[in-house]
Amino acid sequence: MNRLVRWGGTLVAALAASLSVTSTTLYAQAGAGVGTIEGTVTDAGTGRPVEGAQVGLTTAGIGGTTNSQGRYRLQNVPAGRAFDVRVRMVGYSPSTRAVSVNAGQTVTADFAIAQSALQLQAVVTTGTAGATEVKRLGNSVATIDPPKYAPINSPSELLQGREPGVVGFTSSGLAGEGMKIRIRGNASLTQSNEPIIFVDGMRINSAGSSSGGASISRLDDIDPATIERIEILKGAAAATLYGTEASNGVIQIFTKRGVSGEPKWDFQVNADASNYPTNRLDDNYGYATTQAKADSLKKFWGRSDITPYKPFSEALLRNYFETGLGTTASGSVTGGTQNLNYFLSGRYNKDDGPFAAQKLGGLAHDFKIGRAHV
Repeated sequence: MNRLVRWGGTLVAALAASLSVTSTTLYAQAGAGVGTIEGTVTDAGTGRPVEGAQVGLTTAGIGGTTNSQGRYRLQNVPAGRAFDVRVRMVGYSPSTRAVSVNAGQTVTADFAIAQSALQLQAVVTTGTAGATEVKRLGNSVATIDPPKYAPINSPSELLQGREPGVVGFTSSGLAGEGMKIRIRGNASLTQSNEPIIFVDGMRINSAGSSSGGASISRLDDIDPATIERIEILKGAAAATLYGTEASNGVIQIFTKRGVSGEPKWDFQVNADASNYPTNRLDDNYGYATTQAKADSLKKFWGRSDITPYKPFSEALLRNYFETGLGTTASGSVTGGTQNLNYFLSGRYNKDDGPFAAQKLGGLAHDFKIGRAHV
């Protein structure tokens, strides 16, 4: 019983001390003529708390940021006058309201901020830490949004002709060849002029390899249907942020992310054809010098009118070129919950050029036979 009395006395003493400290703080604030403003910042669309939002008094030089629960607290606010409390967050429209406090008073001011309709165009990611508004960035950053339902088969085609100073060109024109990207022309005669490429913050090697005389770009391995936007940093600003290696420019590719809600499926199929103009090359003329060569040419061309020293012709384009066909099929699914979002995609691509591979070997044989007398 005595123990309980002593414990109770200790509890009362602790409560009295706490009340004494609180009263002293309130009296101090009242004596200094200051108060406190606190509240919660949430998303107007979802009701979720917004973390990292900047909250401040525009004229008093007092400010802070919201925590993970979206709460903020501004102390030592001068009492007796109204202040504009302003909330700012990248990707959201600013919100302002007038709040006044009395000496020693705590006022609650909650904010529900709406997402900005220009979020993708107004916010970019640079070499600095975090996202930055375009109007506050002194560098030249271009943003390319993929056009919807356009017949684009590769990221190289997406970059071509959509931003001043950014061009792409091929060296041989073979099917499947990657473009060489140039930002504001060539910068060196001996070194590489390719820009640095990042995909979701990770640098990739876009040089690729060579196959059959064509240069293959690893950039074209990315499905263009999964790209949300492309940001291009030009000029000396790129070297300032990424080093001298980025003097040719920087290309940042941002892929799509999952969105909360029911699963949404998207399928797309493209088909294309390519053909070589029939008026580019004349017919191939020649003749056989021996009966053995004449017999060989009869078998190869499937003709019976070839005899020694009798000129004949064959349409080169008709025999060695054909209509090339290309097929691309892609699909994606997106969805998620409040705690987990997902985005999955896949693509199949096959591109066959206009060269008749079965007859190209015979072309060399034909030129060898008629080399001395064509």
